[in-house]
Amino acid sequence: MVTCAGETTLMNTANPEGVIARVPHALQNAVQGREARLPFRVKFGFGVGDFALNLYWQATTLYLLYYYTDVAGLSPVVAGWIFAGAMLWDAFCDPIAGYIANRTRSRWGRYRPYLLFGCVPLALSFVAMFVPAYVSGAGMLALVLGTHVVFRTTYTVLSMPYNALMATLTHSSQERGSLAAYRMICASSAALLVALSTLKLVAIFGQGNEQRGFLMAMAVYAAISIPVFGFTFFSSQEREMPDAHGITLREAWAVIVRNRAFLLVAGMTVALAAAGTFLSKTLPYVLKYGLHREDLIGAALGMFTMQAFIAIPFWAWVMRRSSKRTVALCGGGLGMFGYAVLGGVGVQDVALLFGLLGLLGFAGAASVLAVWAMVPDTVEYGEWHTGGRGEGVIFGAFSFAHKGALAIAVAGIGHLLGAMGFVANQPQSQAAIDGMQTMLWLAPMALQGMGLLFAFFYPLSPQAYQHMLAALRQRRAGQSVQR
Repeated sequence: MVTCAGETTLMNTANPEGVIARVPHALQNAVQGREARLPFRVKFGFGVGDFALNLYWQATTLYLLYYYTDVAGLSPVVAGWIFAGAMLWDAFCDPIAGYIANRTRSRWGRYRPYLLFGCVPLALSFVAMFVPAYVSGAGMLALVLGTHVVFRTTYTVLSMPYNALMATLTHSSQERGSLAAYRMICASSAALLVALSTLKLVAIFGQGNEQRGFLMAMAVYAAISIPVFGFTFFSSQEREMPDAHGITLREAWAVIVRNRAFLLVAGMTVALAAAGTFLSKTLPYVLKYGLHREDLIGAALGMFTMQAFIAIPFWAWVMRRSSKRTVALCGGGLGMFGYAVLGGVGVQDVALLFGLLGLLGFAGAASVLAVWAMVPDTVEYGEWHTGGRGEGVIFGAFSFAHKGALAIAVAGIGHLLGAMGFVANQPQSQAAIDGMQTMLWLAPMALQGMGLLFAFFYPLSPQAYQHMLAALRQRRAGQSVQR
């Protein structure tokens, strides 16, 4: 119960949409008045940081498993487990990194220093992952696993504070949606660059030697990322005040498990991340071995990612006029439809395949935009229930769910390829080809359905969020608050 100026507001703390009276209009207007629009410099400066992160993320997501099997010569099962093991390590590190960042205090804020001091170690560890192909035997296995684990650790140290930074730039749900759109456009730019350019750069630098080509191509991406992170550091500023005291482990746990909105968003990202992994990891194998069109791998991955340039502005417009939940439901439903059509018509018609990849990219952009716009709002939801904000903890737990799903999906893909009798750089059996083509659509469609279910129960409408934010402003101002 919140009491102010003789007016009582009741809120169902299990569900902010259970507001049955109203927060005083004057207070709501004051809250909305403070939701000033962020300048372009801040939005672009923050968003372009995701361009740098996605140079790394997309290169590893789209090409590292292929590099392990077809360049380094690892079996798909071993490659899949190395990839998955390093990713699981990354996932377990995320909540720890978020917790540490949440307790960091410096003259630059809690999260920004990690961008400045973490960018060079991240670049070096990324390039080191593409050295092991020069080594053979047990030494190569140790080097592959070691360099991958080091990269995942440095990636976590930088990416967790960057993600949490989003919740400190503004408390406006609408502006957070705009920030999510900026970062998704920048991330998609990096994805398109990596998808279309990687194999071309490998050919240019390698001159027939894929080992040298991959190493040099990845060095180019690493060099680009460093000044970009510097730009993000200097153009952003943490505006929301930190908790008055460092959050304890018990409080951190409460921020997660008592946060229904966050748990639903985490469920969405698990389903969507696994679905996208099955598509992006399986597609190169289908094109190379099923259609014998290895030359189309970059273009196909690019077709999937380039839709964001059309889709993100459109879905951001829809989000401003409806809600984040509506966008998530539209994206999930459209994605399920696209996968079902892909399963029905197959992949033999290249033009149709590219059209369906475009549709899936358009739908996927809606889901990703909605999820990343929802996560910062769950910080206030957690604060309402526990009294602590815990941005770093929330984003760390979110990333744990996301990367854990990726790790399990990659390991599953490796085992499925092994069970089908896949052997790299050899003609495949018809059973293996049929299995790859089924992997391309069946699992993603089922996972999209799971994501759709989680989105359906997401509790924070724009109106509910405004009521909750106004009540939090009352609480922070020291007025009478009772649950």
